[in-house]
Amino acid sequence: MADTTDRAGDTADPTLDGAAPDAVLRRAPFSDNPNVGARGQRTRQAILDAALKVFGDIGYQRCSIDRIAKAAGCSRVSFYQYFSGKEDVFRRLAAQVDRQLAVSNERLDPITPDAAGWASVRAWADRYADIYERYEPVFNTFPAAAESDVALSEDAARLADRYGVGFRARVARTDLRDRTLDPILEMLRESMTRTLGDSSTLRHAVPEAFPLADILDAYADIVHRTLFGRVDDVNVHGRPGRSTPKLLAFGPVMETVVAQSSNGDGEPGRDGPTRRALLDAGRQVLVARGYHGTRIDDIAEAAGVAHGAFYRYFKNKEQLAQVLAAEAMRTVSTTLLEIPTADADDPSGRATLRRWLKAYNRAQSNETAMIRVWVDAALQDEGLRTDSAAMLDWGRRRMSRFLAARGFGDPDIDAVVLVALVDAFGVRERPNATIDAVATIIERGFLGR
Repeated sequence: MADTTDRAGDTADPTLDGAAPDAVLRRAPFSDNPNVGARGQRTRQAILDAALKVFGDIGYQRCSIDRIAKAAGCSRVSFYQYFSGKEDVFRRLAAQVDRQLAVSNERLDPITPDAAGWASVRAWADRYADIYERYEPVFNTFPAAAESDVALSEDAARLADRYGVGFRARVARTDLRDRTLDPILEMLRESMTRTLGDSSTLRHAVPEAFPLADILDAYADIVHRTLFGRVDDVNVHGRPGRSTPKLLAFGPVMETVVAQSSNGDGEPGRDGPTRRALLDAGRQVLVARGYHGTRIDDIAEAAGVAHGAFYRYFKNKEQLAQVLAAEAMRTVSTTLLEIPTADADDPSGRATLRRWLKAYNRAQSNETAMIRVWVDAALQDEGLRTDSAAMLDWGRRRMSRFLAARGFGDPDIDAVVLVALVDAFGVRERPNATIDAVATIIERGFLGR
């Protein structure tokens, strides 16, 4: 297991872009005594640990210096000795994640077509899961932090390229062409983070149904099959006799919203252009700012209506987000139902799958982003987690039926990874190279063709 904590005696953190680390010094105006000793290191790490918890509890937007300082048991003055603000704290936490991921990549053994190559991928996945568990709030809140910190976003892109190069260097004897390998590995990496987050949400609802070890086995199988093709005694695992996980039901509020038509809310006379304007504005603002970063005033202003008009149509922000998430689910479900069947004998199967992916990405990027807003909101709101897990399970059941036709492995567990892949792919518009990469992952990694 990778070491995922900074020891009190450490004197430096690496920067996000991989530059040489800087010594930890007190900030001005405390620089008359700039060197930080063991006690100062402990205080600094306590602030980082407290910030990690606060980011996990309430998200990035609602986090404040006062909340972090209180959780760390220190004053604002002590906080400012080490950090310039919450952005600075988040960058340092992200740097810790970077360090752990870099060490994990350095430990990656060659990825070969045999059992040793599968074990290399599986060990990497295990280390990634350890890092994710320790720093889950950083992974979950990174999009919100990067939105307001351009440098953080740029550094993340550079790091992704560096990780991709390191991973690719370990791949041996694959028949995939060099120019197709990079986008494939990038989508597999993106889907790993989604897989861990989604499976955590599902286990929260049904702890016994989605064991992490089984999820990581499935992920390693899919990566190895994508790179080398299906080899039954190497990259096909799972328990064919596993009982199907029980159906996760929506909570009463979301169930009502899902059952209603996309143009009405069950209250006669309440639908109309103003309500539609609020929904359209709400979608735009929620996707841009996230659930907890959005205020009702923001939505009303974007819709061009008075603050009070909002409450003629919705009880609160949660109800509006529920309606939008339900609408997005209905739209995405129509497209998911059109996913081509797993017919290995169909010579036009790849072209059909690619057309479906292109249509899905073009039409569903906004819808998928809205569903993700709802899922992410549940990470800091226990009351929303039931609906969030049910929403993920709804997609998983559809993908499980799609995979069942292939006749090997465990479609219920593999479907968790497939939902994560489609989710990561659909969150924004993708170039043709990425569409081809996802088609390859589905064909080789999931369908074993």
